[in-house]
Amino acid sequence: MPQDLPDYERDLLAALAYFLGRDPEAQARACLCMYLRQAEPRIMAQVRYYAHRLSAQTGQPLEPYDLLAMIAQSPEAVTAMLPDLEQVHHPDQPDVFS
Repeated sequence: MPQDLPDYERDLLAALAYFLGRDPEAQARACLCMYLRQAEPRIMAQVRYYAHRLSAQTGQPLEPYDLLAMIAQSPEAVTAMLPDLEQVHHPDQPDVFS
């Protein structure tokens, strides 16, 4: 069972795993995958926006899925290309899920 979750979310995960007869760690992975699939349109809208913005900045075409791969492989390089990007969570501020 992921112990680093907030109490209520940990309890919900435990109940879901219990009712589905699944190991809590496997259920946590399944929940994350389900959330990401449901959030894919919103996430990819942001990726498309920043791919367009980078294309406009550089004059070079950048496909959204190429930017998605760049973010996964080298987020620091993408941050360097987007120095004015405002992120929601900052590394120097506490996060309940950190």
